[in-house]
Amino acid sequence: RSSSSRWIATAGWIPITYEHIQPLRYYRMASVQIEAVDAQLPRDPTIAYVKGVSDNVAPMLHQLGIRVTMLSPELLATADLSRYGAVVVGPRAFAALPQVAASAARLQAYARGGGTVVVQYGQQEMQTPGYLPYPITLTRVAERVTNEDAPVQVLDPSSRLLAFPNRITADDFKGWVQERALYMPTTADPHYRKLLEMHDPGEPPNENAVLVAPIGKGAYVYTTLSLFRQLPVGNPGGARLFVNLLGAGRAEQKGKGKIAAGAGE
Repeated sequence: RSSSSRWIATAGWIPITYEHIQPLRYYRMASVQIEAVDAQLPRDPTIAYVKGVSDNVAPMLHQLGIRVTMLSPELLATADLSRYGAVVVGPRAFAALPQVAASAARLQAYARGGGTVVVQYGQQEMQTPGYLPYPITLTRVAERVTNEDAPVQVLDPSSRLLAFPNRITADDFKGWVQERALYMPTTADPHYRKLLEMHDPGEPPNENAVLVAPIGKGAYVYTTLSLFRQLPVGNPGGARLFVNLLGAGRAEQKGKGKIAAGAGE
């Protein structure tokens, strides 16, 4: 076999096509990346996933052992969501998929009935009344944390979302790629619970990267963390945190039980 054929067998390429340039091929050596993730799964690891823009999270959740059903935007309005432990909406889905925006009230009703909804980041459209259970605001040039090593402060160390089913520590924010969070809300309604604070050097603090709204018997999570980047590269901390968000409804209800028990003592 010639040396050129051996090189082709160990390399791959990605097409680069734009209207204003000739098609190009970006060659790179073929490789397989394997990452072990020590993560406990929620009791009911069954979720419905509505894919967003440039979204490769669902296959990673499946590899973690979560039973993932891909749900088309068209079915979101009629599917029996009660079959799932959580419903996840991918990045920018509310802007790119009109069917998702039209089903905003149905997602909230599912959460009120005891489910967990996890919505990944959107842009300015997330300020539209009714898209989220409670309002948020974004500046015209939305805040973000571009330093992937920016310090992360836990705002509520007693939160079950940071302990159930995985205890989240500082180690879970190591090795992140490209950024921490993007299109972060500047303000959020007081109904939301805030878990983490982070900001780029020289920028003001921002506590809105993970917003959790307990509603009815369940919970609604809106997060602008760049988890859609962390899971495809196998970042263990990003995976563990995502799994915890999937159990937000159950964690909130257990938290309410503790509060009620304490109040009766």
